[in-house]
Amino acid sequence: MKPALDGTCRYRSSWWVTLPCLLVPAVAEAAAPTLSHLFPAGGQRGTKVIVTCSGKFDWPPQVFAPGLDVKPTADAGKLEVTIPADLPADRAWLRLYNAEGASASVPFLIGTLPEVAEQEPNNTLKAPQAIADPKVTINGVLAGADVDGYAVTLQAGQTLVAALDANTRLGSPMDAILQIATPDGIVVAENHDDLGLDPRLAYTARQTGSYIVRLFAFPSAPDTTIAFRGGDNYVYRLTLTTGPYLTHTLPLTVSRTAPEVVEAQGWNIPAGTKLPAVPFGGARLADFPELEPLDELRKSPDSRLAVVFDAGLAGTARVRQSPFAVAMVPATQDPANPPTLPVGSAATGCLRAPKQKDTYRLPLQKGQHVIVSLESQSLDLPVDPLLQLVDPKGAVVAEVDDAGALRDAVLSHVAAQDGEYRIVATDRFGHGGPRFVYLLTARLEEPDFELSIAADSLTIPADKPAELAVKIIRRKTGPAVVGPITIQPRDLPAGITAPAVTSEPTGPSSEEVKLTFTGTGAAYSGPLRIVGTATQPKELTRLARVPAKLGVSFDTLWLTSLAKP
Repeated sequence: MKPALDGTCRYRSSWWVTLPCLLVPAVAEAAAPTLSHLFPAGGQRGTKVIVTCSGKFDWPPQVFAPGLDVKPTADAGKLEVTIPADLPADRAWLRLYNAEGASASVPFLIGTLPEVAEQEPNNTLKAPQAIADPKVTINGVLAGADVDGYAVTLQAGQTLVAALDANTRLGSPMDAILQIATPDGIVVAENHDDLGLDPRLAYTARQTGSYIVRLFAFPSAPDTTIAFRGGDNYVYRLTLTTGPYLTHTLPLTVSRTAPEVVEAQGWNIPAGTKLPAVPFGGARLADFPELEPLDELRKSPDSRLAVVFDAGLAGTARVRQSPFAVAMVPATQDPANPPTLPVGSAATGCLRAPKQKDTYRLPLQKGQHVIVSLESQSLDLPVDPLLQLVDPKGAVVAEVDDAGALRDAVLSHVAAQDGEYRIVATDRFGHGGPRFVYLLTARLEEPDFELSIAADSLTIPADKPAELAVKIIRRKTGPAVVGPITIQPRDLPAGITAPAVTSEPTGPSSEEVKLTFTGTGAAYSGPLRIVGTATQPKELTRLARVPAKLGVSFDTLWLTSLAKP
């Protein structure tokens, strides 16, 4: 059922929070809630967590948190969050709302290890917070120009993994540095950026003893001040473990049409460990999954995400569910007989040695319009891709380094002749190693379209309509173009109207249309989808996506209809 604010209490599904009191739309001077972040910013799968909300809100609000069971407590600003033990996701999103509108959605991470809270003071080598069992996730905050330290005991030969989640997956405005030091201050391991601006490292102890994991941060948006920085929103989750830690899988993509098992990769993971790739969110998030952004890398809009996790592993890996054929490239290649990458397929490879160049055959016919992408950075892996396309005569017809602001590569090429082209994949700086894994995809450009909206929420005033602009990008190949597109809301609630509009192949409406929403004065608040349908040159249906946030997008916006006073 849809969330609604209509002066009545209704049954909601497990992600819905029902409050003991009714929302009264006519409350004077009410305001929509705001929400900046949560603390702790996550929890262990299968547990219950008390979370503090930071923002401005009347208490209690309504809560929308697909995948989680959430309810406000009697303490203002505190929520009780229950994380299902079987939830196949590494992140959920939480939003507060009332009759006047909704807050931004904020992330809530989901882990597998037991959790503890940071305890101050822990900012000196002489007084770090002791971690008795280094298989834990620590919830902390760098409240000022702070250094947080955690002491662990390691046996000689034992490998400690330290992994921070802050900026990349939580949006905390920090650029952190992780160090492992001896009690007398000698730094034995350090990392700055591994997962975007967030550090991760693995250190193998040379001798038995106490070690201190410490972290500090600069602002993620640099300014003229060179100093440690902090604040109430410098929230982090630090995972420490001497057990297995999962970072990625081989291959990086699986078929969307059949269940698949992949090989787990990371630190302290036994070779040959196989785990299933499960559709992101399962049934609980089937209607609200995270989606990869449709950006310069030209990923198929039919791709989806899967996750790989296990109770015995720290970390979670994401895997793309692809509509294309998928393959894993052998560890060694014969330069005289490179593998073939058919159009409409994706291959996972690894640049295991410095200056390694991987070559693939790509059979094309004259006039075929091919899109080739080489991804690693956007998949949280270290290759800085350099991509070449060589024609059958040996001429380099395209070479790409970065795709716009992204550090991965994509090229678009129309074959001028029949024959066997070659794709060359390498690292721009000649780096290599076991973690230098990449995903290479080749597909034909086809007539298609994408819809986007500039915000993730819309409010309909009580006394006038509201407009929503929908941007359209049309993709074409040769003379084949997408015909008229009918764009309209899907499953509008009773009392709200928004007539369908048509985007024509040419003219102003080919790039943007506006939907007009009109309410009857009844209060409503809930998620909404905008759908576009075309029938030429083939039948296509696409959902509008809201702006990307922390590397993902969604195909829902939040609709609020204000009640008449």
